[in-house]
Amino acid sequence: MAKNIYSVTVIRKGRESDYYDFWENDLKVNSQGEELHSDLVGFTENVEAKNLKSAISMVKENHPDNHIVSEHSSKAG
Repeated sequence: MAKNIYSVTVIRKGRESDYYDFWENDLKVNSQGEELHSDLVGFTENVEAKNLKSAISMVKENHPDNHIVSEHSSKAG
């Protein structure tokens, strides 16, 4: 079976609230006055896998302390 590239979104540990404030509420500064930006709150990891579920599992294994945002993860390209 052919594998595809998937982009899996990861929230940095302890940044869950900041992630959603930045991406969904369009806030640029958190409650502590810290300026928010995409690299601060999370990152994407591209992996080769047979499906999205497998890709998410691989990334979870590599980043066990971080939250994976499956609804923002998808097949790349």
